Amino acid sequence: CVDSLLSLRSQHALAIWQNKFVLWKTSINSCLLLLLCCNLIPRPVYCGHYTSPLSSLATSHQHRKMTKLNFQQIIPTPHSTTTTNANTASSSSTPLPRSSHGLSIIHNGSLLVLYGGEHIARTPIHDPSQVLWVAKRMNGTESWQWIVPTINNSTTTNNAITPPSRVAHAQAAVGNTIYIFGGRNGIEMGENAMNDMWMLTVHEDTTTTTATTAKWTQINASSDDTESVLPEARSFHKMIAIGSNLYMFGGCGASGRLNDLWKFDTLTHKWTNLGTSHVLRGRGGPNILSLAHDKKIGIVGGFAGEETNDGHVYSISNDGGSWEEEGMKGLEEMRPRSVCCFGSLPMVNKCVIFGGEVDPSQKGHEGAGGFERDVVILDGTSGSVLENIKPSGNEEENEWPGNRGW
Repeated sequence: CVDSLLSLRSQHALAIWQNKFVLWKTSINSCLLLLLCCNLIPRPVYCGHYTSPLSSLATSHQHRKMTKLNFQQIIPTPHSTTTTNANTASSSSTPLPRSSHGLSIIHNGSLLVLYGGEHIARTPIHDPSQVLWVAKRMNGTESWQWIVPTINNSTTTNNAITPPSRVAHAQAAVGNTIYIFGGRNGIEMGENAMNDMWMLTVHEDTTTTTATTAKWTQINASSDDTESVLPEARSFHKMIAIGSNLYMFGGCGASGRLNDLWKFDTLTHKWTNLGTSHVLRGRGGPNILSLAHDKKIGIVGGFAGEETNDGHVYSISNDGGSWEEEGMKGLEEMRPRSVCCFGSLPMVNKCVIFGGEVDPSQKGHEGAGGFERDVVILDGTSGSVLENIKPSGNEEENEWPGNRGW
């Protein structure tokens, strides 16, 4: 479920469902979690209602009653159109089960945008009818519908301008604009890795329940240094948005596993190399978290030849920022893991990590291992673990999403 747990920003103030999710501007005790299932269970989306009494947050993370998590599965109704043309996909009515995809939420919580991923292990989804989907919340109700958006930018030959299909890219939203970077177009880990940046704008037609259009734009990125160095091609890296900037860390490149941090300015379209971590080994599938109300970035876990639970913090400043001298503290209670779902919840000063791979495959990044289904709650300032929550009892066992990663 790479990039599937949304990194919810306070400036987006996402209110999704009236009785189940609370508008961030009116409550600091409730936040929304969304994640899309990989190929273990076909096509569900889960929502989680996070409630935590603020007065109890300083107590031991072993105290199970601190936080209550209520998951509810969302099953959007199938796409109703079966016509196809050069700019509109397809005869399929729902997305294929998948992993290593991206999921973003835009337009004040009314659109979920699903892009890319793999349905057959390690093979990018090439079918244009399956690459891009939108789940639309219907007229402010609790009902959702899958929609195949019409791609409204085209060449002179009437073929839609779209990115090459890919798996294990990085995806993040700035406002209502979605950015994707990198990933690979081939089957093997080092095959056809990319370092391209694309921008996706999705326009919601409020006059109808089904019409949605999308436009892809490839960004001709540059570097702010004299040598014009750009990030090398990679996959299984992670990226988050803070303000108008994107921050991207790690991944698997031609030179091996990476531990570099980059900033992309979405206003100037320039990359800035923020340097490598002197604490963390190169890794794929890390968690990247916004800490201290967007003043710091925490890198937690990932696969570095083995699953890890270490971390390192980068402090953001107008002068360019710097890595902290020592690694993050208080992560020992989190089981080592990679390719998780993660999110930053600034209104309650918490971060969340869901599931991930905890028992690596003998094939490394080439194969899937054993997965978790727990929720790790971290402090939003330091990144230290506050709680590690697993389903308790038969009721929660049935309500929670299953074990998953990637």
